[in-house]
Amino acid sequence: MKKLILIGLLFIFISIAVAQQRAVLPGYYKDIAVQAVYTPSTDNVIHFNVPPNQTTNANYVREWPPNEHQIGMSYYDLWSNTMIENRFYRWDDNTMAAVWIYGEEAASFPDRGTGYNFYDGTEWGPIPEERLESLRTGWPSYAPLGNNGEIVVSHDYGAHVLYILTRTEKGVGEWTETAYTYSAGPPELSWARLITGGTDFNVVHMVANSVDPYMGQNAAVVYSRSVDGGITWDMENIIIEGMGIDYYLDIGADAYVLAARDNTVAILVGGAWNDLFYMRSDDNGDTWEKVIVWEHPYPFFDWATTIADTFFACDNSAQITIDYDGIAHVVFGITRVAHWEVGNTYNFYPFIDGVGYWNDEMPGFSNDLNALAPPQYGYVNSEMVEDYNYIGWMQDVNGDGEIRLFGWPNTGTGNMYHYRSIGPSTMPTITVDEYGDRFVLFASTTETYEYDPVNYKHVWARAYANGEWGDFTDLSKEVLHIFDECVYPQLPTITDDNIHYFFMCDQIPGTALDDPAYPPCPQAGNYVENSFIYASLPKSDLIGVEEEIVLSKDNVSQNYPNPFDKTSIINVTLDEPADLSLEVTTITGQKVYEINLGKMNKGTQTITIDARNLQPGVYFYTVRFGNQVVTRQMIVK
Repeated sequence: MKKLILIGLLFIFISIAVAQQRAVLPGYYKDIAVQAVYTPSTDNVIHFNVPPNQTTNANYVREWPPNEHQIGMSYYDLWSNTMIENRFYRWDDNTMAAVWIYGEEAASFPDRGTGYNFYDGTEWGPIPEERLESLRTGWPSYAPLGNNGEIVVSHDYGAHVLYILTRTEKGVGEWTETAYTYSAGPPELSWARLITGGTDFNVVHMVANSVDPYMGQNAAVVYSRSVDGGITWDMENIIIEGMGIDYYLDIGADAYVLAARDNTVAILVGGAWNDLFYMRSDDNGDTWEKVIVWEHPYPFFDWATTIADTFFACDNSAQITIDYDGIAHVVFGITRVAHWEVGNTYNFYPFIDGVGYWNDEMPGFSNDLNALAPPQYGYVNSEMVEDYNYIGWMQDVNGDGEIRLFGWPNTGTGNMYHYRSIGPSTMPTITVDEYGDRFVLFASTTETYEYDPVNYKHVWARAYANGEWGDFTDLSKEVLHIFDECVYPQLPTITDDNIHYFFMCDQIPGTALDDPAYPPCPQAGNYVENSFIYASLPKSDLIGVEEEIVLSKDNVSQNYPNPFDKTSIINVTLDEPADLSLEVTTITGQKVYEINLGKMNKGTQTITIDARNLQPGVYFYTVRFGNQVVTRQMIVK
């Protein structure tokens, strides 16, 4: 029986945004662990007892809110084994396209393939009733192609063959379907990701998994490139230096995602059992460098030999974007795991909650066991700082100061781990606009929204602007979504005055494709209709408008180094002579440091901050020059 307590209904009608509150679960929750099984290709299989299967509400009628539009449906509900591939794109002319895994004939899904819909600038097309491909496929990845075309890659998992669809005019015309053929590489390929770059979107970058052992790895990730829109491939299935057997025993299915802007392309790789890192090329794949975001505490982790104490880790979900200045931004879910005996079983802690954030201008995380520990747990060696690199968590919806979850076992576990990404706040996605404002969406277990015996996940949003992270906004709190599980959000790289996003919802938490022997997952074995939703929201709803401040962010650098314990420098570029000053305040607004340099000449000026008399913590520095004000965040360690 579905339940929703009264206070949850009240919040739906009286609140749009939820102010950030540091409510937490009871302390003992962080020590509750469950057991799971790892395999390189199917990733996490989680074993525990489950309640009886439950049925959907047959009388539930869909009436979408004004900012949402259903563009697709499917009974196939597993989007990814770990990270979510690029499936939603928006052009500058306000046209858009989205893909998903289509399938209505549960449970073997002989009709499975790519579902597709297109927005022509005025309206979306009708909900499709068949796949794009001529044969059974899955796991589509989508990108623009050429001047006005589009491209999709998907896999035939039974044959381990990749299929590529192209057409020269987006939204219209016939698709050309070809099998990806190659002369060098693994015998079989699956779980492909594809993105396009270059000024004309004709450089196609593709990565895929070898499925079986290859070049010494239990499962390898290989890279291919085409410079003519996928007609020919000048690089075929190479293992990029830094990703092979000298570094990792295997890289599992879907443990990677792509981003590109102009001639820069990035391959983000990560999970609980290897580094979170990205490979970067600024010359469209000719040369690569490796950037480690989080260094794993157990290098070259081997299930057959490595014994691992409990440590905080990436929860298998992460995404990367490249901003207009070429800076990479990464968001990732957080969990805690342990491997106490050899073999492919492990333990993880489903209540460990958080979304981490990192960019190229920030230091990477160390290999300390507690480096990714959420700050509220009080671990001495935690490198997570709230509203700096720790930016998302479950929200205190009813405002009682504690996260209260429904049901199992008596104390309440919520639907923490019904997906292959295993954190309660998970599946983050990020975009950065031309002003440097950052927008993050993630799926998070949400109190007061209950489905016996678990809590629904909602899609939550948060933005960074004017030098700080703003309030949390529940994007799923409309009346329609009272009985909905909302997951797998995606943001495109191109925005306007709105954020545009794409997600999946249905009435039962979890995935039907998982066996009922997995943990309390009500949907196991229950195939119900999944709705694929496009929505938009004005950016001003997330960041507000501060008319008294004129921002010129490009003129003021982020302080470096950051974090720091002695001195740090800031470069300010003056377009004309101006009075220049700086002040540093605490997060509560108390001024603790000030420099007034007076009238300065046109050009780049350097300001040095001396923090030797400041206590460790998070501060804001505000630079004023002429009629302009820029505020950024810094950390004193």
